[in-house]
Amino acid sequence: MYRPVRPLCQATLATVLLIGFRCELWAAEPANPITQMSLEYLMNVEVTTVSKQPERAQNAAAAVYVLPREEIQRSGATSLPDALRLVPGVNVARINASSWAVSIRGFNSRFANKLLVMIDGRSVYSPLFSGVFWDRNNVPIDDIDRIEVVRGPGGTLWGANAVNGIINIITRHSAETQGARAEISAGTAELGRLSLRQGGVLGNNGSYRLSVQSEAHDATTLSGSTDGNDGWDRSQVDLRLDWTPTARDVLLLEAGANSVSAGDRRLMPSLTAPYSGLETGDTDRYGTYVLGRWDRELGATSNMSVQGYIDHQYMDIDTPIAEESRTTADLHAQHRFVVGSGIQVTWGGGYRLVREAVETPSFSFEVEPGSESIEILDGFVQASRRFFENRVEVTLGTKVEHQSITGTEVQPSARVLWNVTPDHTVWSSVSQAVRTPSMVESNGAIRNVVIPPGTAANPSQLPLVVSIDGSRALDAERITAYEVGYRARLSAALSIDVAGFYNTYDGLLLDVTSGTATVNGDYGTPFLDAPAAINENADGRTYGLEVAATWQAAPNWRVRGGYSWLREDLDAPEGAEGNAPKHQATIRSYYDIAPEWRFDTVVRFVDELTNLDADGYVDVDARLSWSPSRSVELALTGKNLLSDGRREFGTERAENPSPLATEVERSLLATLVIKF
Repeated sequence: MYRPVRPLCQATLATVLLIGFRCELWAAEPANPITQMSLEYLMNVEVTTVSKQPERAQNAAAAVYVLPREEIQRSGATSLPDALRLVPGVNVARINASSWAVSIRGFNSRFANKLLVMIDGRSVYSPLFSGVFWDRNNVPIDDIDRIEVVRGPGGTLWGANAVNGIINIITRHSAETQGARAEISAGTAELGRLSLRQGGVLGNNGSYRLSVQSEAHDATTLSGSTDGNDGWDRSQVDLRLDWTPTARDVLLLEAGANSVSAGDRRLMPSLTAPYSGLETGDTDRYGTYVLGRWDRELGATSNMSVQGYIDHQYMDIDTPIAEESRTTADLHAQHRFVVGSGIQVTWGGGYRLVREAVETPSFSFEVEPGSESIEILDGFVQASRRFFENRVEVTLGTKVEHQSITGTEVQPSARVLWNVTPDHTVWSSVSQAVRTPSMVESNGAIRNVVIPPGTAANPSQLPLVVSIDGSRALDAERITAYEVGYRARLSAALSIDVAGFYNTYDGLLLDVTSGTATVNGDYGTPFLDAPAAINENADGRTYGLEVAATWQAAPNWRVRGGYSWLREDLDAPEGAEGNAPKHQATIRSYYDIAPEWRFDTVVRFVDELTNLDADGYVDVDARLSWSPSRSVELALTGKNLLSDGRREFGTERAENPSPLATEVERSLLATLVIKF
């Protein structure tokens, strides 16, 4: 059920030296100081991603972190990846202007395939590459209520691909966004953004929100100031309707459409000398969706929820030439009730149908068959009970999921939480999760390397092409995760959250088996086609530590920090490790100088990426805001203030270049927001 929450902070971040500009007019709600986001509030905030039911974050037996909208705004973040940089244990690396690598607990890549990302429960995970197109998926920051991040497996409730973590972006109830709002931004990297929103009431029991946003981003550069051909534009429209027809029922309807056009550059293989070349092109993506949810209170200790959505996505890529059209229909229901002396049971199930069509008239990338219908049927049950005067909670659960290609998977979990005192909590868990192969891993062939003829590596008279081939026989990757955590309110002004983990992986799809080369003449120029079939022979282990702390230094000043340490030990080919930093740290300061002035900064450290020759770095984002009245806010924002250009994810090594990767540079932003 929807419960209105009190307004929190609405201002954001400032500059140490270089800054951007922002202005907001508030009518329905005043500008909110950091003092309204008390430490007590942060520790008692509710989360739903861990158990699919509202619970205090303090009582969640998982490594969960909640990022409220107010902190996102005050950080100066304008995209979801920028916001996720604020979460301890989440690794975010910008590849170029429109592409990011985002992962949790290792295995980072452009299409990090062990992370489930949802927007209001709608999965934005792409089955084509098992990853997320972050430029396609964005939410206007002021429409976000919070981002819940669970580090660790969540397959028991959320199913396949919730392996290393879950990111759930939850938007605000439309009753909280009444009236009109207009936002205009301009800057050096983000050339311009226009965001319009209108909220209103529908009868006595309903409300709506219509949001429209369009943005344009400048291209970044390569080393030597060469244009990276990666500028991009994005437009979207989103509609949300909330209706409470009775005291027991809540209905939600969401719909939206988006369009993205981005430049691209690739090192493309060729069957003629010089056998590879840098090509530029464009990628166009379009998407629409409709989502509906019905929540009903059945009694004091029982409720049910039914949610369904239809999502259609289309993509047209120049390099390599490919088109993808995908439609997903999803319907899930769940029911919670109490049995006997306090056993809380949540159970449910659902059905998902994915229709995928891919055309790849390209030598370097093939998918055969190009049309596929994937059906997923699942059911889950989770039960929890408290013992010893309600101080210890034990939770057991499992999900059984059948996928039409890979078969049936079981994903169990066991969790224990002990409230040692009201301010000190210890928890531990053991769980399993799986990742099903992507469409490319099942049906694809990728040819990135052409070895010239008459060389030591290829003494034949024909070019030698290494083809990475998928297989329909591949099984799902499996993780067994062991976690332990401690949360405490050490004083009225200081809290800490610590989590440790040890993960074992079986059947990682990181290795290949070489086959016999044959002559292929299908593309005009004959070549030796050397197949390398993906296999399941790689295993591995990761382990690490994550720490988050909050210090209310003064009534008008809050400091939040995070640190993570990660170690990867993979029995896999060279190069599988080292795509995620061993050490990461952030310090965020939210300071209300006066009722109308706010100064906020983010300092972050990211360790080197050994596999990509990407250097570690320290950088600063900052923002200064001014609210001369309850209806106006001005802010100046600067990002990457210490950087004169760095690669965050990609190497320039001659033997393994990353032509997609460009440099992240210092940027400025100016924004005007009017709210009626």
